[in-house]
Amino acid sequence: MVQSVLSNICILLLVHLCIQTIYFRRSDWAFLTPKRVKWLHILFVSFGTVAMFYTPIFLGDYRFDLRTIPVAFLALLQGPSYAIPALVIASGWRWALGGSGVVPGIVFGLVLPTSLALFFHRLSAIKRFSYAHMFLAFSAFWLLSDLPIVFLVPEGWEAFKQIAPIRFFSFHLGAALLFFFVRLAIHHVQLVQKLRFYADHDPLTHLYNMRKFVEVVNEQRTPRYLAMIDVDFFKHVNDTYGHQNGDEVLKTLAQMIRTFAPDRMVAGRYGGEEFIACLSVEKEAEAVELLNRLRTAIERRTFFTIDGQPLPPITVSIGVAPFNCSNRIEKAIEQADQYLYIAKQTGRNKVVWGEVADQLK
Repeated sequence: MVQSVLSNICILLLVHLCIQTIYFRRSDWAFLTPKRVKWLHILFVSFGTVAMFYTPIFLGDYRFDLRTIPVAFLALLQGPSYAIPALVIASGWRWALGGSGVVPGIVFGLVLPTSLALFFHRLSAIKRFSYAHMFLAFSAFWLLSDLPIVFLVPEGWEAFKQIAPIRFFSFHLGAALLFFFVRLAIHHVQLVQKLRFYADHDPLTHLYNMRKFVEVVNEQRTPRYLAMIDVDFFKHVNDTYGHQNGDEVLKTLAQMIRTFAPDRMVAGRYGGEEFIACLSVEKEAEAVELLNRLRTAIERRTFFTIDGQPLPPITVSIGVAPFNCSNRIEKAIEQADQYLYIAKQTGRNKVVWGEVADQLK
């Protein structure tokens, strides 16, 4: 009996290990699209549940397994779009096996506990579940699975009392171990996501850092223009209102730049109060028009201190230069930076490009 309990628990942990692997490696393996990850998750749970049909736990004349746990966990964690397909696969397999206990095994061992787990899923995500919540939830699942024995078999109450202790213990041992590893994996995934995000993004503005910006831009093969965007008189903002309020200005500006034209513009933080953007447009006039609209939107925006006090108008100067596949990005940055310098020297709060630069020199 102990060996059978441990076999069921090993299946639970093996399923978890397989699922954890696909989530940890999905960014490294190109074939792991979101849709494939979802269906692999469902299939691992389904076949883990099916494997328990073949490793029953015997206690006297009675046999049972821990089939309820993986599907119920899937329902708690992922909801109906994951749990229902897994439930259908596992239930269909159990139906195909036949036997006198097929209907009770499906209804009480799979369908009812999964339905209750889906109800709990609507109330609270598993990320907010404590061990106490887990204990109460899986006690309810256990009762749904085993209490019908009282009414369905001869001398049902005596049978229930006979198997209840080992069934309760094995059920909660498997659930507690799986819950522990699931919580640990969720925390690990969140940590990895944060590390990957901050490896690619500026921590203050959440725009791309220069390494990631160059990587993303080099993957594009459309006509492009590169823009250097600098905040006018930013030192005055820092000196007058403090660096914390200066940081608030940069964060607000970054949000405006990031959301202004996300389908045509990729942005990053170049350094300090300077931003860099790559515009995917056909003509220089389109790039200039887009950047002028951005400049005007910034000029009209009311910026606030961290205490909610309005700041004087914030403006930016912009230099824009063509950038195509045959040019190195460093060359385009140098040219756009020269145009930005001209914008700064000739009044600020303007967009300067090749034609205008020649007139202003």
